[in-house]
Amino acid sequence: MSQPTGQMRYNEPLANYTSWRVGGVADKFYQPTDKTDLIRFVQNLPENEPLFWMGLGSNLLVRDGGIRGTVINTKNRLKVMQCSDDETIYVEAGVPCALVAKFCAEQGLIGAEFLAGIPGTMGGALKMNAGAFGGETWRIVQNVEMLNRRGDVFIKSADEFKISYRYVNLNVDEWFLATTLKLQKGDTSESQQNIKMLLAKRANSQPTNQPSCGSVFKNPTGDYAARLIEAAGLKGFKIAGAQVSEKHANFIINIGNATAADIEQLMAFVQAQVAQKHGINLQTEVCIVGEKLNTKRIARAEDFGTVAVLMGGNSAEREVSLRSGAAVHAALMARGVEAIAVNIKGNVIEFLTDLDVDRVFNIIHGRGGEDGVLQGVLDVLNLPYTGSGVLASALAMDKLRTKLCWRGANLPTPNWFVLKNENDIDACIDALNFPIIVKPSLEGSSVGMSKAKNRTELVAALNIALACHCEVYAEAWVTGDEYTVGILQGKALPIIRLETPRDFYDYEAKYNSTTTQYYCPSGLNAERELQLQQLALQANDVIGVEGWARVDVFIDQNEQAQLIEINTVPGMTDHSLVPMAAKQAGIDFNELVWRILETSVRLS
Repeated sequence: MSQPTGQMRYNEPLANYTSWRVGGVADKFYQPTDKTDLIRFVQNLPENEPLFWMGLGSNLLVRDGGIRGTVINTKNRLKVMQCSDDETIYVEAGVPCALVAKFCAEQGLIGAEFLAGIPGTMGGALKMNAGAFGGETWRIVQNVEMLNRRGDVFIKSADEFKISYRYVNLNVDEWFLATTLKLQKGDTSESQQNIKMLLAKRANSQPTNQPSCGSVFKNPTGDYAARLIEAAGLKGFKIAGAQVSEKHANFIINIGNATAADIEQLMAFVQAQVAQKHGINLQTEVCIVGEKLNTKRIARAEDFGTVAVLMGGNSAEREVSLRSGAAVHAALMARGVEAIAVNIKGNVIEFLTDLDVDRVFNIIHGRGGEDGVLQGVLDVLNLPYTGSGVLASALAMDKLRTKLCWRGANLPTPNWFVLKNENDIDACIDALNFPIIVKPSLEGSSVGMSKAKNRTELVAALNIALACHCEVYAEAWVTGDEYTVGILQGKALPIIRLETPRDFYDYEAKYNSTTTQYYCPSGLNAERELQLQQLALQANDVIGVEGWARVDVFIDQNEQAQLIEINTVPGMTDHSLVPMAAKQAGIDFNELVWRILETSVRLS
């Protein structure tokens, strides 16, 4: 069999090939010479080689970790376009849709003018039944030429496919090589004028001069995604380098320094806000592919090297950390990892300076382990570690700053009032009313927290919290159901609903009580569970949390979600919530610990 003649590149940056100008690298990137060469290339591929096809890279978000396997790029490669007869044209998959519209008009064929508004190739338009200005691709498709994984070429008629709005039931190992479009005879000048009018309309209503993917969300039945997004007050809203367009709310633009993670985070934020304000779940139109940056799967225990499991520490959560650490150490040993249990006391630098290990599993809860201090030391020592970095750890540990960040990003969290001393009590009561919960900003495991139902109890609660030697704030009491969302390697775990006969889920309820009830599944319907998981992921991303975490949230009496706090080093004891949620997802404790350890292995 003759060999392919196209161009192969390795570790090719895909940001150069996407309209958003973001994306990681492709392991292998192949640009065929023509259709014949492409067929030959696929026939020569190993059976298990992952394969992804790209055209113009519009309607596509490639994650920052890139795409494993081979990416085939057909832009300007499958470019044949010709008339088949008086009313049909043959178009290969790599031809830009705008050129198809122009060609049809020049041939005196009408019905394809809408393609001028689709910023992709014919192959991409076929794959998603792309549309614009009231037209849809498959309304004019007569048949398609296909290629399968074995390299076989065959023809299918349009009626062999199930077609709907932005959907085509394409088999996973079949791809479009070309199509025959059925059109009508018409007037060339009239068709060209229609195209000109449509392009002017597009330029006036869409940010065509800025990097985007086109429309991000599908229009729900009887409504428009752009209207819903704008009505939610999100026009111009930004997360890092990604922004909801001020010109068209269903476009997200790269304002110059966006990452794929920024864009994906903004997409999830928009979905959550529209769901919260309108009760409508927007479905993405854009195709999201590739791997998130920072974490990769590890197959062999020896690839981790020697691991120090840091536990204990000097915070009020020391005993809980020791219990978590013992469980983590046992799990790593059971999986064959060379793990050393390190009980940290006093000055952490003295324990770490002479430690001969390859990486760290940090399971020190609270101050000194979860607040960025330990992370800073490990960064200086150039020791990889699990979980979040310095900034995210510091922010998440400070519950007050976390709430400020959430409020700044328009995420829901209960109102609060900073209490410096007893002189602030009356102003606090006026601002929040009773009941109130008082919290030290830098403690975990509910240490120093108290509920107050009157002024006397509020004074007492303030003094208890002030004894923790950090900022203190009062938070409006939320009456409703309490939930927690575990997050592992960028994905939300099944939600847990908590019930306790105590005033709230305090230290006793967390670690000692036998009356605390945990429900996983949570009892929420699938749609509501997904909304809450998306909210937790947004809350996580606003703070910049990496690796693993747990987000605590209430659903109040008005059915509104209220974010409470994030834990970046959650408990791993027999009462702990992340292991419980992981078990529901089919991940046993040893596998959970392994996956958390994987978060210490970051892609360069």
